[in-house]
Amino acid sequence: MYEGFNLPCCGELFKNPVLSSLVNIKRDVICCAENYPVVLIPIEVLYPHEEVNPARLKELEQEITRFGVLRKPILVESESLVILDGHHRVRVLRKLGKRFVPALLISYEDLCVRVESWRSDWVVTKDLVLKAGLTGRLLPHKTSRHVLCFDVPLVDVPLSVLG
Repeated sequence: MYEGFNLPCCGELFKNPVLSSLVNIKRDVICCAENYPVVLIPIEVLYPHEEVNPARLKELEQEITRFGVLRKPILVESESLVILDGHHRVRVLRKLGKRFVPALLISYEDLCVRVESWRSDWVVTKDLVLKAGLTGRLLPHKTSRHVLCFDVPLVDVPLSVLG
């Protein structure tokens, strides 16, 4: 993990008291993406907002176990801890008994973060996503699509690191 302590991207960690108590900057920060950290975060503190597709879940589980790494971090809203992207990855890791997941923590207040819908019959807003995550009334899979103005980094975190 990154050994630096004064990373410019770690400000997001301290906006949420739960995160600041769970994430050890020296141990859990993997890298930065623009102004946001990619950190190892306990799966148990995250809130999904979408259901998963069972067929995709099985396919992804085979892929992850075959390669033994998680290539991309999931996307998490840093204030609410709602999962924005990566529901299938989180479910696979839970099934495999893992406790942590690499997560890119972003702020929904950032204009760089947009939400759209994969479905033509849905209008998805940031408020709808947060409400679904915080109430547990999940949206159908592939309802929301989050678009960032920067690339999500590949992290290739070995499964053995994820507890």
